[in-house]
Amino acid sequence: MFGGLFKKKKTELKEVDESFVFDKAKYHFETISEAGLDEEQAYIHTGLFFAWIIKNDLYSEFFMEENREEIELTKNEKMLPSELYMNWDGVLIGELLNKVGYNFTNDYFDFENGKYVNDYELTLASNDPDIFRVQNNWENYHKLAKVIDERFAKWNKNWC
Repeated sequence: MFGGLFKKKKTELKEVDESFVFDKAKYHFETISEAGLDEEQAYIHTGLFFAWIIKNDLYSEFFMEENREEIELTKNEKMLPSELYMNWDGVLIGELLNKVGYNFTNDYFDFENGKYVNDYELTLASNDPDIFRVQNNWENYHKLAKVIDERFAKWNKNWC
């Protein structure tokens, strides 16, 4: 009789804000410089996440039309995981994501309230003084992807 009354209502996905900037590598250049690291290191933490977006088909039609070949190279691990993000000037912006990708990134990747940076640090940089010393390779991507996959599966249960 009351079975349907207490079901948790799934939340509707927000429309993509194409101009919303999640991260830019240049935001981290000063920290990278102060740490005496190569500028490329500013791209890796977001680049590994973006590689996960690519491998899970959470990118926009626009991005696919602009990067068909590079998307396939990333999916087949024929280029470094962060390379496509670097090729887009290290900017993760709403227009690159489809609706599911945008909403997941909005919840999970958010630096203040999301869990990505913490997951990244625990998975790949727990012994480092900061998150910028992780190497840009597929081994690190696969370690992190397992964690993101779990977070995405939990997140996805709440959405239509």
